Amino acid sequence: MKFVVLFILFLFANIYSQEINLTKDIENKLNLKTLKVKNIQEVQTKIYPAKVVDNPTLSFEVSSPVDGIVEKVFVKQGDIVKKGSMLLKVYSPQIANIQSNIQMTKVRLKTAEDVLQREEMLYKEEVIPYSRFYSAKIEYEKIKGELDALVKALKSYGEIEGNSIILRSKIDGFVAESKAINGMPVPVGDSIMKIHSYRVVWVEAMVPFEDTKFIKIGQKAKVINPEGEKVEGKITLINHELDPKTSRNSVRVEVYEPGEVVKPNMFVNVEIPIYSQKGLFIPYQAVVNHNGKNFVFVKQSSKAVLREVKLGKKVGSSVEVISGLKEGEEIVIDGVIFLKAHLFGGGE
Repeated sequence: MKFVVLFILFLFANIYSQEINLTKDIENKLNLKTLKVKNIQEVQTKIYPAKVVDNPTLSFEVSSPVDGIVEKVFVKQGDIVKKGSMLLKVYSPQIANIQSNIQMTKVRLKTAEDVLQREEMLYKEEVIPYSRFYSAKIEYEKIKGELDALVKALKSYGEIEGNSIILRSKIDGFVAESKAINGMPVPVGDSIMKIHSYRVVWVEAMVPFEDTKFIKIGQKAKVINPEGEKVEGKITLINHELDPKTSRNSVRVEVYEPGEVVKPNMFVNVEIPIYSQKGLFIPYQAVVNHNGKNFVFVKQSSKAVLREVKLGKKVGSSVEVISGLKEGEEIVIDGVIFLKAHLFGGGE
């Protein structure tokens, strides 16, 4: 009751005036709040539905370079792996055959070396002709070349352990797919596992065609997961073809080091800035509209002075002031409704 009486007295004290006298008590009772006006960069954003997908450029298929049999599986689907982590051990009859040939060729080479040494000694003692020594040397070099070729062939298959090939991860990531079972046959080149990097993910946002003209490659965007957590990304692709199901453009956002915030196949939202402008922006709630004109209450000492302003573009909950205000001036942003009611009547 005391507040109502105080407000009525306040109204009568200032009636028919473009200036309203304020006291600390009145400011507190009316819950007036003010803001110093300054030039700022105002950004308008929009939120679009999106889905997190695998980045195919950061995935690799694990396959065996030879026909073989899975001897041992070291990881399963979903496991996190580091670059160089052991994934599979594949036994290969082909590798076993090469190993066997290497051992036999080593025996032949040792025999050829013994013969060459003996023939060289006999040649130097002039017991045998040079042609015989030369033939022994040719045979030794031939077998040595065969051994070198077998060793190089073996190394070309990668890391060998006994008669098996060790397959390791080439990147940090996780096992996205795995078909590997101990004892299963593995044809050469067939995909056994798929390792996907978790360092960079793609987020495909569905954006209405009319909004794509405000979006540029390289600009930043925020990805928001179902729990409201945010992670920043960068726009890397704006698909110019409309999706036949949604009639929207797909806009790709790359997220680096997403951690646990976003994961492949997760449905998320993407917040993209579509308009940015620097100027004198104020909260739209501070504006008083009357007879087609716009006003604000400027606080000057202990008075709230009504002043006409010219407005520009509205961005979100803010509006640009083109003229009528200067940077550094103080305006009323909360409690405007009481001041407005006093000057223009409750019907306003």
